[in-house]
Amino acid sequence: MKTRSLLTIAFAVVLVVVATVWIRSLVPPESPSGSLAFLSAAPELLIYDRAGNKLDLTQEKGHLTIVHFWATWCPPCVEEIPALSRFWDRYRGRSDIKLYSISVDKDWKTIDDFNRKNPNDLPLYRDLDAKTAKRFGTTQYPETYIVNSSGRVIYRVQGGVEWNDGSVQQRIEQLLHS
Repeated sequence: MKTRSLLTIAFAVVLVVVATVWIRSLVPPESPSGSLAFLSAAPELLIYDRAGNKLDLTQEKGHLTIVHFWATWCPPCVEEIPALSRFWDRYRGRSDIKLYSISVDKDWKTIDDFNRKNPNDLPLYRDLDAKTAKRFGTTQYPETYIVNSSGRVIYRVQGGVEWNDGSVQQRIEQLLHS
């Protein structure tokens, strides 16, 4: 009888430990540099265009900005790209919204090979060694940040976004008109 009681207690303790670890894993990690409530609070958040030119995301103000981190080796990212591309087709000509689709892949060749198989017309950038993604606090891909015209991060979405969902588009429209 004592053995059965000890096993039951041991099982309960293990169950509590596993549940605690699992629940804590649901909490998004803090950014290594603290809260990035304002992009301008960071010294630099660099990304690079195809020509190798630097763009500093801390300078992005005056419009709604979508910062989208992804990778070609990430299945949810691959799944999300077509919908993000269709979403961006709707907004690309506007001056009050910008999209930065930022790959953390090792080189442009990898991205180009991916795009040949998965055509899209997204504004593509690279994050060398995922430094900027890490500064944002990104630990998984895809991850999207919505930044208001003052440079304040107002939404962080870990995982894929249903870009074709009417409620997502409605919320973007509300943010554009606020």
